[in-house]
Amino acid sequence: MSPVTDWMLLSAPLLLLAAMGVVLMVLSAVMRPMPRTLFWGLACGTVALSLGLVARSAGEPASDAFAGMLRVDAYGHFFACAVLLGGLFALLISDGYMDRIGVRVGEFYSLVLFALCGMLGMVYSSDLMMTFIALEVMSIAVYTLCAIKRADERAVESAFKYFILGAFSSGILLYGVAMVYGATGTTSLTGIAHFLAASHGDVPRLLLLGGALLLVGFGFKVASVPFHMWAPDVYQGAPTAVTALMATGVKAASFAAFGRVVIGTFSEDASHWAGGLWWMAALTMLVGNVGALVQDDLKRMFAYSSIAHAGYLLMALSSVTTAGDTHPALGSLAFYMLAYTLMNAGAFAVLSQMTDEHGADATHIDRLSGLGKKHPMVALGLSICLISLAGLPPTMGFVGKFYLFSAAVGAGQLGLAVVGAVGAAAGVYYYLRPMIYMYMRDGEPELASDGRARVALAITTALLLAFGLMPGSVLEWADASVRSVLG
Repeated sequence: MSPVTDWMLLSAPLLLLAAMGVVLMVLSAVMRPMPRTLFWGLACGTVALSLGLVARSAGEPASDAFAGMLRVDAYGHFFACAVLLGGLFALLISDGYMDRIGVRVGEFYSLVLFALCGMLGMVYSSDLMMTFIALEVMSIAVYTLCAIKRADERAVESAFKYFILGAFSSGILLYGVAMVYGATGTTSLTGIAHFLAASHGDVPRLLLLGGALLLVGFGFKVASVPFHMWAPDVYQGAPTAVTALMATGVKAASFAAFGRVVIGTFSEDASHWAGGLWWMAALTMLVGNVGALVQDDLKRMFAYSSIAHAGYLLMALSSVTTAGDTHPALGSLAFYMLAYTLMNAGAFAVLSQMTDEHGADATHIDRLSGLGKKHPMVALGLSICLISLAGLPPTMGFVGKFYLFSAAVGAGQLGLAVVGAVGAAAGVYYYLRPMIYMYMRDGEPELASDGRARVALAITTALLLAFGLMPGSVLEWADASVRSVLG
């Protein structure tokens, strides 16, 4: 395939985001004062256009680009839509929020676009080196976004912690890539899969060690136990709009890359690593849910919730690789990732409106007292997101959890399903606890009047209910996307 054709395959989302990111960075350097609304509009328009272009190409046949380093297929398109939705909702809530906390720099919008560009690279990557490069593009942008409020010591501290642990995990991942290359002679996911198929179970120890390091590296990125220690502090310290991007786009991109490696490549020899993935999923579900039970700060609660949901997604990943391509709930991983993106986008749309008179985040659970009386529509939207996170009907979260557990049971992983059910039962408590404060306690909650954040909340809650009541088309798309990786 010619380089021109390669660029045409990818110019729609990737190049559009990168080009606008550069344009906004240049404009922010020459335009003083910065026209914030213009920057916000250009960034949102670019992400929305990229989302439309990806959705339009969703039904096209799979294509390889750049000597097979990128694969544009149904799996990539599904997760790209999840990533871009997360980015779009983060931008929707960012304009008013960043103004309230006193951050008025055009670089914010450039960094968001660069981060999304890296996320899409991870989603479409079919080569370990390309995955690593895209991961670093995303990570460096997100590290900087976490510290965008330079006068806030907590934000700078969270960015520093994220940077140190992120660099450490990236190093481990790169060592894993090097060992896999040393054992197989390639970093192509297809080439590694062919090597494993030809080995007939006689896998070199160097490849096993490389696979273990890849598991550790991806474990850091998705915040799975025991590599989760960074998430609560970073989620709490980073600006809420940035946390929203991390909880949606970063999570979706990381799981997309993790899933492509595990499902499309190492499923050829699942017996050597399936046990480690089982324990990682089980411990992540338990630790995340137990940790969330005792949190009074909503951002820390959602951080532990993110860890718990990483466990549910790891359970789906383990089930897909164990069951092969015959199980009817094969698309549970992709479907639940989309549901998780929408649920968190709606919840953080509310948290972004919880700031004090000094521009600091005020996300203690007590701040929700009386919200149901003073802001009934906002309370209703947050309640729907929380109910969906808890996995209760009639929401998309309920459908997603049903298919997650169905996949686990169908794959013979009954023990993992039981662990997940125990964790989900604990989750019901801490997700319903904010609703008690909103509807059963008196107070005078102070909520910023942010029309764009409330539009984001309205859209996400509408989608959660619509896909919860009529999930058929999305489930079919999710199933087809995962099958495209299994080949």
